[in-house]
Amino acid sequence: MMNPKWLNTFATLVETGSFTKTAERLYMTQPGVSQHVKKLEDELGETLIYREGKQFELTREGIMLNAFIAEQNQQQADFLARMKDDDPHQGAIRIACSGAMAMKLYPSLLNLQTLHSGLSVQLEAAPADRIRQMLIDNQTDIGITTQKFDQPVFEETLLGEEALCVILPAKVQIPLGDFHALSSLGYIHHPDGKHYADLVLGTNFPEEYRNIEALEHRGYVNQLAQILLPVSKGIGFTVLPESVMTGFEQKEKLTVLTLESPVSQSLFLSQKKYRDLPKRFDKVMELILQATN
Repeated sequence: MMNPKWLNTFATLVETGSFTKTAERLYMTQPGVSQHVKKLEDELGETLIYREGKQFELTREGIMLNAFIAEQNQQQADFLARMKDDDPHQGAIRIACSGAMAMKLYPSLLNLQTLHSGLSVQLEAAPADRIRQMLIDNQTDIGITTQKFDQPVFEETLLGEEALCVILPAKVQIPLGDFHALSSLGYIHHPDGKHYADLVLGTNFPEEYRNIEALEHRGYVNQLAQILLPVSKGIGFTVLPESVMTGFEQKEKLTVLTLESPVSQSLFLSQKKYRDLPKRFDKVMELILQATN
């Protein structure tokens, strides 16, 4: 790294064209100016100026160095300008959340991007552990999960509650509390299937429900939008947030099992502490609150 003080002295010398004026402007002695130039030449192994009495001419290398200094100064000025310019309609919107939340939130984010083409929506549906790691690695700006991380590095805000439900084919009738009739349908498994089933089935059938592995699995789907398709065709049942069923196109082919103990889960918004979000997230936060209330 070239000494920035030497570089500033050289650039000022080129600007003023005079060792005397450079020394006056920088509150140095003329020998001090000459010494800075000499140190630069020694470091670079090149001659930067030819002196002719009180005048001097730049060598080819001197011209190149002066252009380099000007480029560096411009880059610094541009960087400082970008740092202070927080345009609410420019930049990336990086969010990681559950698949259910992604289905609810993504259309609103796309509408926002349509209004402001300078925005770039980057939405990743992921489980809580993956979201936590993405936040730690600065791969996303905010995360929306059903689990509170309780780590000092995060700032976490309760957004609201999300109802979970057991979803059945519309033609199926399951008597209240009849776990045998329910389990005989077979389970349509999915990435969050264990978490949801443990919460809902474990709460409502504490004596009969052992674990997700004990259920007969009639299928597995890792695309949230497709999980309810086999249920609508009578192939089995599943457990999902109520909002997923609400957004399903063929919801008339589905029904919700009546539960003795309705179950909901908390939704948390997580972000890194001490890292202020850009202004473009102001509107995003409004959309998140609308989607979770």
